[in-house]
Amino acid sequence: MLARLVVTFMSSAYSADRKDATILLSHELGIPYHRLFLDIDIIDVSDGSLKRLHNQMERLASGEPLSKIIQKKEFYGIEFCTNGYTLDPRPETELIVDLVKAHYRDFSKHLAILDLGSGTGCIGLSLLTMYKNSVCSFVDIEGQALDVAITNATQLGLRARCRFILSDWFANVAETFDIIVCNPPYVSTTFALDRSAQFDPQTALFAGVEGMDAYLAILPQIGEFLNHNGKAFIEIGFDQSEKFMNIDHGLETIGIERDLNGIQRVVILGKLK
Repeated sequence: MLARLVVTFMSSAYSADRKDATILLSHELGIPYHRLFLDIDIIDVSDGSLKRLHNQMERLASGEPLSKIIQKKEFYGIEFCTNGYTLDPRPETELIVDLVKAHYRDFSKHLAILDLGSGTGCIGLSLLTMYKNSVCSFVDIEGQALDVAITNATQLGLRARCRFILSDWFANVAETFDIIVCNPPYVSTTFALDRSAQFDPQTALFAGVEGMDAYLAILPQIGEFLNHNGKAFIEIGFDQSEKFMNIDHGLETIGIERDLNGIQRVVILGKLK
């Protein structure tokens, strides 16, 4: 049965990517990816699984991202739960984690971290896996997104070092932090998204006509929530560095770092005075 199923799903009847189709099979059947073509004749496929797989393959062929179908996405080598209320983690956002590691090389240090607009919690949770004595607060305006972050923290065994705050940016935040990480919405409402991004929540993508609304809300306050010598690592869009730097934030600009494509991607600000 599985042999015929694999042949069917790999056929030209579907326009979906072959690797994604195979991952769908692996996920639905609970079979490791590399074993799908081994011992296949002894594996039973229920009618329910078959029906779900056909439905999922149709969704995949229509352009829906694999991550939205299986509700999982890898970030920094860790698998995170995701759903329709959370932005799928992007590879370029991993630069934030790299930069925090470069600036804070003592992984035993106790750091208070804020993941602002946390979504899945992928940035803050990735940091907690490395900074074993640190804690992180996760802030999001969407309660169902915070639920996903809580699930991810629990599955990673990090729940005890996490706090989750339902808040419109800093509105319900009372503490100060050594590190603030943030990947806010920064897409212009006039920008035409590609097909896959249309399945992400619009509130996690769009930030006004110029894509700057989130920065205008965050930056005037951010210094109040940083400890002395604290740093903020904030993702920006490909053409936003100049506009970003024109917003008054009262902090020292430590650097604007480029991603692997050479695009200015993360601004580092510090409360050094």
